[in-house]
Amino acid sequence: MIITKPAFVDRLEEAETNMLSSRLRAIETIDGNSLGVAIETFGQAYAFSAKRMPGPAFNTVRGLHKEEERQIGEIISFYEKKELEPQIQLVPGAAGSKVMQALCRQGFCQTGFHSVLAGRCSRQVEERHERIAIRTLKLEDYRLYGHIYTESFGMPAFFKESVATNNAVLHEERNWTFYLAEVEEEPAGVAALFTSGTIAVLAVCAVLARFRTQGVQQALIARRQADATAAGCTYICGQAGFATTSQRNMERSGLQTIYTKALWQRVS
Repeated sequence: MIITKPAFVDRLEEAETNMLSSRLRAIETIDGNSLGVAIETFGQAYAFSAKRMPGPAFNTVRGLHKEEERQIGEIISFYEKKELEPQIQLVPGAAGSKVMQALCRQGFCQTGFHSVLAGRCSRQVEERHERIAIRTLKLEDYRLYGHIYTESFGMPAFFKESVATNNAVLHEERNWTFYLAEVEEEPAGVAALFTSGTIAVLAVCAVLARFRTQGVQQALIARRQADATAAGCTYICGQAGFATTSQRNMERSGLQTIYTKALWQRVS
């Protein structure tokens, strides 16, 4: 069992921030930054943006502490100049009431919660998943990755190529590993692992609808736990919507909820 302490929360947040920064810095190199990636810091806060990838995944503010209260106007201006609406993630104990009041004055309100889970790395017995085979992706596999990812999340088919490109650019990055899960030799799911010092991050997981409830996600978690252990990591963490299947699968795999983030957005 992990005892939650502010210093450990800071380490988990740093690993997640490093992951997003690594991803966007790589995407920035594609076609002369055709997707309009920009990253700015405001004190301890990071403002991530991707002009041509609207939505909260890449247009988000992380690490906002009480000390950044007076910089909230500048942060919002950073996004307004790009005609983007950010999602602001607030970590319990880090952002105080003045930060929330300042966000309210800018038209923001809390719109959701996100669970952050963590556990100690361990080599799980992957033989439990006898019908499921997992291997790392080859460079030629990223079109398949794009297909599984977009279909799993119900995204329009025309996103397949961009998803493939935006992940293939990370293929040679030493901190990233991508996985394909097959059920009886049929592609069923994909996942990624990012390592940041002694902390590994369950970066993404997508399972095709017809293969859900068959243990694919848990098998992908187990493989990533084993690889994180082999890479010298001490802890592994991940994020999930509160009380979702993803959260339950992480808990079944030995992770526990460490804290719940508040998600803030501006509503019209």
